[in-house]
Amino acid sequence: MKNSATWQFTVLDRQRSLWGAAAVMAGFLGTCIPGLVLNFSVGIVIGAVLLVTLPLMYFMMTWSWRQETITLYHDRMESALYGTVYFSDIRKITRPWGANAPGVKLRLANRRISWYMTRSSRAVRQNTPEEVAIFGDFLRHLEAALSKQEQKQFKTSDVKTEDTHPSPAAQLSQINNHPNDNTSLIVGATFILLITMVVAMCATRGRKPDLARMKAASQERFYSNKQKLDELVARRMEKEGGAFLYTNDHAATIKLLPEISTGNPLNIELFQYTEASRDIEAILANPDSAQLDIYIIAGDSAIRRMRSDTSARQFFFRAYDPRQHIRPAGKPWGDTTGQYNDPVLDVSWTVTLKDTSHMLYAIDRSIPGISMMLSQIRLHPSFRFYMTGKVKQGMNEMAFTEAVITLNKLLHRNKVDTTTFRITRI
Repeated sequence: MKNSATWQFTVLDRQRSLWGAAAVMAGFLGTCIPGLVLNFSVGIVIGAVLLVTLPLMYFMMTWSWRQETITLYHDRMESALYGTVYFSDIRKITRPWGANAPGVKLRLANRRISWYMTRSSRAVRQNTPEEVAIFGDFLRHLEAALSKQEQKQFKTSDVKTEDTHPSPAAQLSQINNHPNDNTSLIVGATFILLITMVVAMCATRGRKPDLARMKAASQERFYSNKQKLDELVARRMEKEGGAFLYTNDHAATIKLLPEISTGNPLNIELFQYTEASRDIEAILANPDSAQLDIYIIAGDSAIRRMRSDTSARQFFFRAYDPRQHIRPAGKPWGDTTGQYNDPVLDVSWTVTLKDTSHMLYAIDRSIPGISMMLSQIRLHPSFRFYMTGKVKQGMNEMAFTEAVITLNKLLHRNKVDTTTFRITRI
């Protein structure tokens, strides 16, 4: 690799995060303990704790993120955070403990360095999918560069030794092929710990509730209800019919499900299943009252509900491109600040049919600029388009096939290759 290549991304500095967490904890204890000793009211203590800890947590979350630029050469890499790192100095490569997304830790001859990506639904701030992809590309190029360097050293070495330990390139290959995505974030854990400590220190009860038992009971209740709900949906589909999907996203799936709340505003694990269990039990009490809506699950697991507000014959469209970001209203043109945090293109709409003789007209007039929308399929490889409908709303196999043929006419008009589209049904 004689030519250099450069990658830029933001990383969470774990050392700064730990210092920030220590500052938050010190602020919490320095506010809470004197308030309790002086016998202030619980409301005053909690207010003082929040007044001190929330700014500290905000500082921790902003200070802990750093901009990294890495340039890779054939024998070394130049890092904005760590300086020059020669491949010959790398002794071992491991996955960082507690990493919830792609990350590596390098043990060098005289120091240790690491890079972490952060991806979690519970994170206050996280790396964008584009940054994770850029970081993954850097790791693959680093693996290739290390392999070439090791092969060159092996060929030029006069003494051949049998080493039972894997080389840094082999260690990095293991990390690249088996990413770890199962641990929690320091910020989320710190917040939950603070809330738990406030409740424990301000509680007047002498006996603590058995949270583990309560959580297990809540989880058992949820999965028992979910099994009953799955059986109910299966019976309803057998009676009412299933649904169809036509898309160029080969990994996409659809499901018919009633609307179930998954909210947990406080992000407390004990209440993870409370709202969902309550909704499921209401549905089970009136099994024929709940409407089954189509949920489109994209290949990258992005879910969108196709909500029906009428009993008329209809089907649905969804356009989704995780690489296209929508500029928020009021943001000046040309302002690229935080562009990767802008919402991605993900829109859906309904086509209502009064008769099938005007299906082409109905699709063509379903939203303004549909031709421009369909052209995106040809212009952007990451653009995904979905058409779906369910039997209960008049989209049986014959009707959906006609809709596919009609949509293909519009796709061909916009020079879109329809051989990449597939039909599936449930």
